[in-house]
Amino acid sequence: MIYIFITILLLFVVFSIRFKWWKKNISYSHPRVLMYHMISNHLPKSKSKFNRLRVKPKEFEKQLKWLKKNNFKSYTLSELVSLKEIPKKSIVITFDDGYEDNFINAFPLLQKYDFKATIYIVLNRFNNNWATDKDLNIASDELNKEKMLTNKQIISMINSGFIEIASHTFDHVNLPTIADTDKIHQIEKSKEEIINLFDIGCSSFAYPFGFYDKKDVKIVEKSNYTNATTTVNGVYDITKYSKFEIPRIMVSGRQGLFAFILKIKKGRNR
Repeated sequence: MIYIFITILLLFVVFSIRFKWWKKNISYSHPRVLMYHMISNHLPKSKSKFNRLRVKPKEFEKQLKWLKKNNFKSYTLSELVSLKEIPKKSIVITFDDGYEDNFINAFPLLQKYDFKATIYIVLNRFNNNWATDKDLNIASDELNKEKMLTNKQIISMINSGFIEIASHTFDHVNLPTIADTDKIHQIEKSKEEIINLFDIGCSSFAYPFGFYDKKDVKIVEKSNYTNATTTVNGVYDITKYSKFEIPRIMVSGRQGLFAFILKIKKGRNR
């Protein structure tokens, strides 16, 4: 009997460490900006390092269904930052990079549940070396093999009124490591390219890998973006964060609905 008790206790401790359920909920007056990448089924574990970036379509639908049931209001990033007063339970869904499954799997579900999203596209996403494994600082074969959004698919999403297209630079570069002239090209010129390609405005930006410095922030501001997102873990508290360093909550493909609900309530990844 004592062994059963010890086992249960250990499981409870592990569960508590992983999910940190005891932490205080953060007020819903602070918007939750969610960070996704792909909405797709997982690859075999032996062939994937990045399944955490792949949220299965059935899990994504569960998440949207829960948000809808609990009366969350959806905005794009540019819409959110333009509000004079942000309503409680505001949420922004974002996707980084521009994977084709955003159109095939995510877009129909967003329409079904009446949720908007901001998609940050890499302009040179069709190059077979655009994606880098930031841990190893080398090209990622796994990510570079993923199919990317076509311009035709992007136009279809824009016309729906559900999707904001935003910049994630030309080449998904580590901004703090490059020269100032290159920073301007990646930040300012990528915005101009989106405007020219799709005949739309481009107000939102995401720092690749979440890496940026003060110069990058200034260039983003001077390029007439209205906002920029980071990978800093947390809610968007306007008293703590500027519109050009907005934190996000990463939604992992390795966690289920329970973990997702805790992230929304606690306002953090863990």
